[in-house]
Amino acid sequence: MGALLPSPGTLRRLSWLALLLLAPPLAALEVAGGVRLLRAADEQPADYPTVQAVQFMGQSLYRQSGGRLAIQVYSASLLGDEAALVPPTQRGELDLNRVSVQTLEDLCPALRVLSLPFLFRDVEHLGRVLDGPIGAELLQALDGHGLVGLAFFETGGRVIGTVGRPVRRLEDLKGLKIRVESSALAAAIVEAWGARPVRLPFSQTGNALATRLIDGAEGNLLAYAGAEHHRHAPSLALTRHSFAPEVLVISRRSWDRLSTAEQGMLRRAAREARPLVRDIWQQREERVEAMLRLAGVNFVEIPASERARFEAALQPLHERLAGGAGQRRLIARIRALR
Repeated sequence: MGALLPSPGTLRRLSWLALLLLAPPLAALEVAGGVRLLRAADEQPADYPTVQAVQFMGQSLYRQSGGRLAIQVYSASLLGDEAALVPPTQRGELDLNRVSVQTLEDLCPALRVLSLPFLFRDVEHLGRVLDGPIGAELLQALDGHGLVGLAFFETGGRVIGTVGRPVRRLEDLKGLKIRVESSALAAAIVEAWGARPVRLPFSQTGNALATRLIDGAEGNLLAYAGAEHHRHAPSLALTRHSFAPEVLVISRRSWDRLSTAEQGMLRRAAREARPLVRDIWQQREERVEAMLRLAGVNFVEIPASERARFEAALQPLHERLAGGAGQRRLIARIRALR
C-alpha cells in the first residue's frame, strides 16, 4: 500500500511555513542570541513608509525590553500578498501583518467605513479621525476575529493609473479593466463608474499591466511608483476618491503569549510609529511626484465639476452601505469632525 500524500492545501500550508522559517531576514536587527522575534509581513518594498515604521517599532521594542523582544520584518511580498497572509496571522503562524483596511472589510465590516469614497475631505481629516475615539473604536472592532489592532497608518488619496487613454472624465473609465484590492467595496466603486473590476494580488499587478491583461490599477501614489507601475501605466488620474488607510495587526494568539508589560511596550511602539509614517509619507509623496513627472507620467487633475460627477455616480453605493443606524451615526460623526 502506497504512502498517503498530503492534500494540495496541506502542501501549500507546509510550503508557506517552510518559507517563513527559512527565508533570509531583511534588514535584520543586530540582536544577541535568545531574543524573541515577532515576525512581520508587508507586501511593499523595504523603503516603503509602513515597512520603515514597523522596523522602527522593532528597534523601540528591543530598547524597551532590554534586548529581550524585537520585530523581524519580511517585506516585498516575501511571505506572500497581504490577503493571503490574514488566515496565517489569525492562526498565529505569523505574528504581525500590515494590511489595507480594504483587505479586512469582509472579516470586520466595521472597517468598511474607512474606505467609503469621498467621505474624508483630505488626509488631514482622516488623521484626526484615526487619532481620536473613532479610530480607537475601529481598532477594537477587530477583537473576536483572531486579531488585535495596533495602529492605523494613513497612505494618501487613491488614484487610478491607466495603460492607454488617460482618465479625465467619468466616461473615460467605461469598459476598462481596473485592478482593485480584494475588496467588495473597491470593486463596487469602479463598477459604478462603468469599469470592470479585476481582483489581483498586488505582486501580480505590474505584469498584468505590462501584458495588457488589465487596463489600469487603483491604489495610492507610493505603491504605484514603488512597484514601477508607471512604466506600463503612465497616465495617473488624481481622483483621490478614497483615503483608505492601512492597519497593523497582531495575531491574537501571539498577543496572548506576550506579558502585560510586553503588550504595553508594543502598543507604545505602535503609537510612536504613527506620526513617523505620516511624516515619511508626506515627504516621500513630494519626491515621488517630482520623479514621476520627470519620467513622463501624465498627472491628470480632475476638475471640481467632473469630480462631482464621479461622486454622484457613487451615491447609490453610499446609501446602500449606510443602511444601518450605527453606520449612519458613524458616518455623521466622521463628517462632523473638524
